[in-house]
Amino acid sequence: MRKILIATLLIGMMGGCTEPTVKEKTTPYAIAKGHSNEAEYLEIIVIEGCEYFKCYAPHSSIITHKGNCKNPIHKGGNKWK
Repeated sequence: MRKILIATLLIGMMGGCTEPTVKEKTTPYAIAKGHSNEAEYLEIIVIEGCEYFKCYAPHSSIITHKGNCKNPIHKGGNKWK
């Protein structure tokens, strides 16, 4: 019984390791790479309905939330008074 439970748990864990797809589109804006003349185009990615800018650092990627995100949860304004 214990072996069946462990096998079921392992199969469930392996099935849950799928990465969600993320929509990407390139912007017409480029960011310089350090002090060189090379540049990379800034990308917009959508994660769970929110828009982020994505750019690359030397050993990683950086994302930051857009100020004019089109997700309706941001359209309510400031409800704290």
